[in-house]
Amino acid sequence: MPLSKRVLITPPTEDVLTRDEVKQHLRVDFDDDNALIDGMILAAVGQLDPAAGGWLGRALRPQTWELQLRDFWQRDCGKPDLIVLPYPQLISIDSVTYVDGTGATQTLAAGTGYRVLGQGANQQAIAPPYGQSWPSVRCDAAAVKIRFTCGYPPADAQADPPVIDRLPAAIKAWLKLYVGALYQFRENVVSGPGGQPVELPAHIMQMISTYRVYS
Repeated sequence: MPLSKRVLITPPTEDVLTRDEVKQHLRVDFDDDNALIDGMILAAVGQLDPAAGGWLGRALRPQTWELQLRDFWQRDCGKPDLIVLPYPQLISIDSVTYVDGTGATQTLAAGTGYRVLGQGANQQAIAPPYGQSWPSVRCDAAAVKIRFTCGYPPADAQADPPVIDRLPAAIKAWLKLYVGALYQFRENVVSGPGGQPVELPAHIMQMISTYRVYS
């Protein structure tokens, strides 16, 4: 039985790329291909974003996940350790719950029950407060549930203070190039579930190699 499971709770709703951005990149100034371009944007984002099964290992827009573990140690009731959270960048820890030895569900509070390490970095984790240990858990499937929100919020000029889109520019550039390839070779390439994804040259793939997170 797997020791951990990642469950998507709330998928992203914000655009990574807008249609206008992509049409400007493609130098398309007519509307006949709008639906086609929208589908290609979804296909490109799906290549990367974990919410769509993408391979980048990094959340592109805010999305909520639940990491389910058999114990706080991410092993089969073994040695205590940090609990590394997938899909940076972390926005917030929404809840940390566990099932105690009596079968009751308990909730850990931020600060007194756990602390967050490495927020804003490529790897973030939770750990017990300094000098403390994790509580005892009834070792069972999904006995520990850590719900968290991750991703890059889009720009919001109306916010106070204004929010700048911090999604790495190289990722957005890669997505535009991917959509461009789909658009140029749309008669020959099928992208999506069960299809053959378009292949980009190695030097373009290297644009985002440093942003890939393996976990």
